[in-house]
Amino acid sequence: MAKPDHPLAALLGKGARYSGEMSFEGRVRIDGAFTGRIFTEDVLEIGESGVVDGQIDAATLIVAGTAKGEVRARDKLVLQPTGRLLGTVDAHSLDVRPGGRIDAKVRSGDV
Repeated sequence: MAKPDHPLAALLGKGARYSGEMSFEGRVRIDGAFTGRIFTEDVLEIGESGVVDGQIDAATLIVAGTAKGEVRARDKLVLQPTGRLLGTVDAHSLDVRPGGRIDAKVRSGDV
């Protein structure tokens, strides 16, 4: 999903649950469940088994699982074929792959 020259900095694995606030540098992947607020100037990936419920503010967001709530992608949002977006979405650039599902209020362009 992400560029190979952009190594994974952290992983919330399948079956893991976390609630709270998270901010980070580098590429992070969530394959478990996260509830709360996430902020990054970098890349957040939500894997096929991943569910994020809350507020996301990322430079680049790649969704193969489910993102619920308020989603902001300052540079780019990629919705993979297995991905779902629910809630509100602000994305500078929105790339929805065939099969990706959106049930959200969407604003694309300058955010």
